[in-house]
Amino acid sequence: MKIGVLADPADTCARELAARIAEFSGAQCPIFDLSVPAGDRVEMSRSGIVWAGVELGGLDKLVVAGFDFQDPLVPRAVPSVDWGVWQIDYIVDQQRSSFLASVLRDQERRGIRVINSWHALRLGFANARLFAELQRAGLLVPPWLCSNDMPVAERFCGEHRYVMWRPDTGRAIWQLFLEKQRKHCVDPGKPPVLLAAHPEQGFIRAFLCDGEVLLALNCAAPYVDGTEERMEELSVCDCGAVADELARAVKQIRAGWAQVTYVVREGKPCIYDIDVDPRYGWMPAQFRNYLQVRLARKLLGLPSPSAAELPVPAPRVRDSLFVRRMLVPLHQMEATKYAQDAPQRE
Repeated sequence: MKIGVLADPADTCARELAARIAEFSGAQCPIFDLSVPAGDRVEMSRSGIVWAGVELGGLDKLVVAGFDFQDPLVPRAVPSVDWGVWQIDYIVDQQRSSFLASVLRDQERRGIRVINSWHALRLGFANARLFAELQRAGLLVPPWLCSNDMPVAERFCGEHRYVMWRPDTGRAIWQLFLEKQRKHCVDPGKPPVLLAAHPEQGFIRAFLCDGEVLLALNCAAPYVDGTEERMEELSVCDCGAVADELARAVKQIRAGWAQVTYVVREGKPCIYDIDVDPRYGWMPAQFRNYLQVRLARKLLGLPSPSAAELPVPAPRVRDSLFVRRMLVPLHQMEATKYAQDAPQRE
């Protein structure tokens, strides 16, 4: 089986995955530069697509990593640029995004398996649309609301003990929706924000490829135990009881490879997010290496090791650093600066 990877060559996980695929298949796994840099000759015609001298029609699968679909394309965040007039950089970005979208759709039209599908990438752009699609399929999602109307948001908050928020589009984590966030984010002059009832428990992240759960992790939040500060802890969990529902959710949005963030409610997964382009470079090395082996072998149609063979006997701390040594004192200061007994600064 011939597999190629469309990604930024600087993406460590993409390079490692391509190396794993080459190792298990005994054939080269080319990486096509997602940024389409100057000097890369790319040709799309009626007969097919030739990228840097490689005929994409000769591939069985094309794995896409790092292509963040946007509709419309959001200009780069450059404060010094006047976006009231046409900018050449934005036009180039539009051309690149449009071309990559054409490549993915053309590959699918020619019968080449694209992971992830164009349909999945579009649904993964906006969570409210994703929630609506899952609800239509009878899958469980949390109570949610997408709005910029203050009375509506306040009514939703009054119906739930705790509420979380995030922007509706793009990549973002769920955060507590407190009074300060509500006053700042909810306004008819600003885009609607996505709200959801807080699960009041830790999330589980399950990584699936073609309907099979490759790895599932309990994700305990950062906490302080006495005087010892700890980071987010990850541990392997068994999601066999809900694996079929997870696979059905991923299939519903036509994703071949995805990360599902969920909690268990009455024996079913309550889904808070489906990432159709999972990033897993933040994982401790043992988890990341194990996931890549299983993913590469699954893409090639080869048998892969089971979770029981994962050599991680105890929870592991997430490699990425949380700036809690700065945030904890900052939040304490914010919470107490107007208190009557707050210490006075000289």
